Amino acid sequence: MLMTSPTEPKQEPLTSERYPMLLFFDGECAFCNRWVARVKDADHAHRIRFGAKQGKTFQEVTRLHPELANIESVVLALRRSDGNEDFLIRSAAVRAVLKGLPEFRAFEVILQIIPTPISDLGYRIFSKLRTRLFGKWHHCRVPLEQDKVLYVD
Repeated sequence: MLMTSPTEPKQEPLTSERYPMLLFFDGECAFCNRWVARVKDADHAHRIRFGAKQGKTFQEVTRLHPELANIESVVLALRRSDGNEDFLIRSAAVRAVLKGLPEFRAFEVILQIIPTPISDLGYRIFSKLRTRLFGKWHHCRVPLEQDKVLYVD
């Protein structure tokens, strides 16, 4: 699903030419933290930055985009060629993140084949089960010193 940033009110850009993607994830979800760590390690170009949905940056995003506040999904801020940003959720966000990451090529191909309504349904089902299957962290991940540039508050 694609949501375009409104023209008013204006916020500081979440992305840049250097970091064209900012992925917000559930910082208390054990699976989400592990998946983000694998994506970070696979992103050799360091084109993606990360932020917990419990953090200040995402709270500011939801103030301007209240429709994103209660979505059980990762939320991806994706820089457009004109410098503005779109927000992607569920399988569209996952597709955009995995695109160009060789370690996830098979999964990327599978997501390209499966129609979006079906992959979104799978995403919704998994998001309801992820805590029962993988547990919950009672704290948000603290990045290593060398990785701090890749994380927002």
